[in-house]
Amino acid sequence: MNQQEAPFWEALTAYARQGVVPFHTPGHKLRPGAFTRLQKVIGPGFFAVDPSDEVEAPALEHDFLEALARAQELAAQLFEARQTLFLVNGTTGGLHFLLLPTQGTVLFPRFSHQAVYSAMVLSQGRAAYLPASYDPEWLIPLPPAVGEVAQALDELEPEALVITHPTYYGTVSNLEAVGKLAQERGVLLFVDEAHGGHFHFSPELPRPGLKCGADAVVQSTHKTLGSLTQTSMLHSNNDFWFAKVVQAQQVLQTTSPSLPFLAVLDEIRRELAVQGRELVGKAVELGRQGRRHLAELKGVEVLPERLQADPTKIVFSLRQLGLTGIEVERILRVDYNIQVELSDYYSVLALVSVGDTPESIEKLVHAVRDLVSRRAHLGKGALPRYTLQFPKLPPAALSLREGFYHAKEPIPLQEAVGRLSGGFLTPYPPGVPLIVPGEVFTAEIVDYALWCTRIGWSLRGLLPGQNVLAIKEIGGLCRTVR
Repeated sequence: MNQQEAPFWEALTAYARQGVVPFHTPGHKLRPGAFTRLQKVIGPGFFAVDPSDEVEAPALEHDFLEALARAQELAAQLFEARQTLFLVNGTTGGLHFLLLPTQGTVLFPRFSHQAVYSAMVLSQGRAAYLPASYDPEWLIPLPPAVGEVAQALDELEPEALVITHPTYYGTVSNLEAVGKLAQERGVLLFVDEAHGGHFHFSPELPRPGLKCGADAVVQSTHKTLGSLTQTSMLHSNNDFWFAKVVQAQQVLQTTSPSLPFLAVLDEIRRELAVQGRELVGKAVELGRQGRRHLAELKGVEVLPERLQADPTKIVFSLRQLGLTGIEVERILRVDYNIQVELSDYYSVLALVSVGDTPESIEKLVHAVRDLVSRRAHLGKGALPRYTLQFPKLPPAALSLREGFYHAKEPIPLQEAVGRLSGGFLTPYPPGVPLIVPGEVFTAEIVDYALWCTRIGWSLRGLLPGQNVLAIKEIGGLCRTVR
């Protein structure tokens, strides 16, 4: 196949040039019409390439599904997969497609993305967790060790294992060793590679999941490779499971996917085939350059290389100057017009990608240098160094799916000990749930959640008035949802 071609993109843009008189959806009829404010920002061109399911491709009998199939074949070839699906609901949708067909135990790290949890609510499988561990200095979650995975596989005999590669902070596990374990035990290995799509294009980055034995990976093409937000790709090397994935897609995905989204994935793939290695190589160098310059500033700490395999994620902290990461994010946005990817109590993450330039890196370094100068002048002391004693996994009285569908009621957090959770309670960042639906609130979990509120650490799932969701009690017993 010719990687210089973009069959879906070319068929869609040809339809726009054809000037067809559309008596079909969508309602804007391929032109901005009265929507003048939209036209000023996005122009008339976007409307012209937004038909419902029409393309101009005589050789394919104008069949957009055939054009899409060819585009996906080209993507599979580029990423060295057997099959590829273009996704219009992000990596979230891809993880749902992968996990919906499961019926046995699905093992995944507790810090996994919310999409893995929601997939298990949808599926007939049962969630099992690899407990989260943290680096004691930076308080970021660490990928599971190979020995820990091996022990869990032997004890639980799961149907599937899901690994995040890399973590949000750029940390990776020994995925090759994990892949061998999964293969030896006949366990499906799925990789949430949302932040690792660029790994394929540089030998200086960690090996991609497919090269480590994964049955399938899902990549957020929009996060690191330049496509539009919400667009991702699912790559599979397991024909048997891929057939199930396609069935799941037919159930869960809209029947009216955005053709511009699909077409942009196709054109981005073509450009990556032409110059992906060059573009990603430049991003890697820019990340290293930014990290190096920030490390030279007095009072700035950067995440050590032992924790960061991906240099395109610049994680740094001004805690020595008494600033939390949350405060640094706000100051950069308000005073310097710079928005970072995320912040936590200690750190800030600046994401570097194929869209960055030396100028953007210099603006970040200049802003931090100026902030350091201003802050050092005030002479404020360093932040306290907390020891993160994350609570143990609570007992589960119900499965995640059962707990999710039970009737719920809000109760005060301080009175939650012994009750079954009806929702998620998650300190964010880094996004590791203290408790999920169906699990029992322990005193340790309640105490930890209250500590988070005292130091201002955001708790997703905490309701107004410091309430949490609990499963309603009926006659002293909880109903079991079947």
